[in-house]
Amino acid sequence: MSRREVAAALDLYAKIQAVQADHAAATREQLVHTLMAGNVPLTPPASLAQAQRLAMHRDALLATPVLTHASLRELRGDSRESSTRTSLSRRKDAHEVFTITHHGRTLVPAFQLDDHGEPRAELRPILEALVGGGVQGWSLWTWLTTPASLLSGAVPERLARTAPERVLRAARRFATATAA
Repeated sequence: MSRREVAAALDLYAKIQAVQADHAAATREQLVHTLMAGNVPLTPPASLAQAQRLAMHRDALLATPVLTHASLRELRGDSRESSTRTSLSRRKDAHEVFTITHHGRTLVPAFQLDDHGEPRAELRPILEALVGGGVQGWSLWTWLTTPASLLSGAVPERLARTAPERVLRAARRFATATAA
């Protein structure tokens, strides 16, 4: 190819790009106008239904006993809330407990603590396996408190009181499947 042909091809390419950009802008405006005028929902109904189910599930979790920094301080008998925050942070880092942030507040699902506000020792290896496999937050809370097929329909956190090794094996399998 000659330089003239290359220059002509580049010039033609630039013109094509300009026409495409103009067409995309006009089409976009037409599409927005049509969607607005026709009141067409932009979110598929299946996505809305899924979001509603998720919201209902999270509401159900939040309806179970949870602790805040203040209520945990009271339960533990700590003199200051800052002591409770520090202890909770350390225990969270050690995978002894997990927390959820909801509407800017830190919540501690109460099932993972004993009557004195101390972490249940049998849950630590289970939490380590799940968190190590990338299971966190709402998913972690859900798995621990919902009947699990890997446990023949038993609730993991309850079964952990009597069969912690069985729950640990199930947690490892679940975390591996989730990570894959």
